[in-house]
Amino acid sequence: MADTSVLLAAVRVFSVAVAEKSAALPASAEEQLRGPFENLLAAAAAEFGIHATCTGEASLPDRLGRPDFAVSIGGALAGYVELKAPGKGADQRRFRGRDREQFKRFAAIPNILYGDGSEWALYRGGVRVGSIARVAGDVRDEAGAVREEGVRRLGALLRDFLSWAPILPRDARGGIDLKAFAAMLAPLCRLLRDDVAEALGNGAALALLADDWRQLLFPDATDAQFADAYAQTVAFALLLGRAEGADPLTLATAQEALAARHSLLSRALQVLTDSSARAEMAASLALLQRVLAVVPPALFDSVRDPWLYFYEDFLAAYDPKLRKDAGVYYTPVEVVGAQVRLVDDLLANRLGRPLGFADASVTTLDPAAGTGTYLLGIVEHALARVADSRGEGRWRATPRRWRGTCTASSGWWAPTR
Repeated sequence: MADTSVLLAAVRVFSVAVAEKSAALPASAEEQLRGPFENLLAAAAAEFGIHATCTGEASLPDRLGRPDFAVSIGGALAGYVELKAPGKGADQRRFRGRDREQFKRFAAIPNILYGDGSEWALYRGGVRVGSIARVAGDVRDEAGAVREEGVRRLGALLRDFLSWAPILPRDARGGIDLKAFAAMLAPLCRLLRDDVAEALGNGAALALLADDWRQLLFPDATDAQFADAYAQTVAFALLLGRAEGADPLTLATAQEALAARHSLLSRALQVLTDSSARAEMAASLALLQRVLAVVPPALFDSVRDPWLYFYEDFLAAYDPKLRKDAGVYYTPVEVVGAQVRLVDDLLANRLGRPLGFADASVTTLDPAAGTGTYLLGIVEHALARVADSRGEGRWRATPRRWRGTCTASSGWWAPTR
């Protein structure tokens, strides 16, 4: 148990420093807290036996997207801190205007400490954890205003804040609940998307990358569409990189893990997170990495065709309108199997193709392939038919004979032999 007297002394030092800065810089309300807060956090962390690093963001009054500080422990992100001008408080119900809009943006952050010097509150996913710690009536009144009970509560908040670690949702059997995980990932991806969109609006270095994206790939893409594509591509590249064994998960290890089997995605991640562009959304990108870093690399190993269905759950939580516009509604695998068997039976018994889909004269077209649920079902069923009718040896030779090529045109995909 930490000694409350140590934290009480640190808060008094903090209060004196804020009062001095307030007298010298009356027009820079939030700036009065930055230096004193770093010292306060360092003193509290040391008392808890923790070495915490506080990294500050530049003050950008025209932007909503960056908290004032990112706090790391042992190189791993622990959470964020957002400082408010003294007098604004830490109760989000009292926030108005820009502060309210900013809170909505930061509601995706699973561990963020708000404070105006006098009041402190911890929020996770937009919900306050515990009670508000009021250490002073007005911190600018120096040490005489510090309240010991408020300092005790602040100590509990800081300990809770510094001990945070992402927790993956579990299902009834103790495995990862993929639908709940998709809902957990979606707001972090939205936060990254919003940061990208905001950076583009400020004429940042990221705008040059967006121009290249349009010239090379999608000439009609708007800034909003680019921001969405950026966020989803980076999020799923990191997740797939983790699934491919990136450990620890960093941008570099994800790129390396993807290179062997997903070289295009590896290259896309490298380009999209180039250092000049990455600086524009460092907070949201770091948070995404921190959460995905706790995903076990074998997350999807025990789930049949997980990527076919995970994206539908993700998109439903991330952007329901985009899901509707894109038509991302996957047919259950049981329905796919039944339909494939029905058509295969018609091919074999009504249309004179004894091997059904596996017959050399049959070509399969899927006008809305998506992630290829039907095509995968057809291939699996066709191979099983070959094995049943001609033996395991022919089963192994058939995929190589098909060559596994695909052609695409205007959204139509045609597997060819």
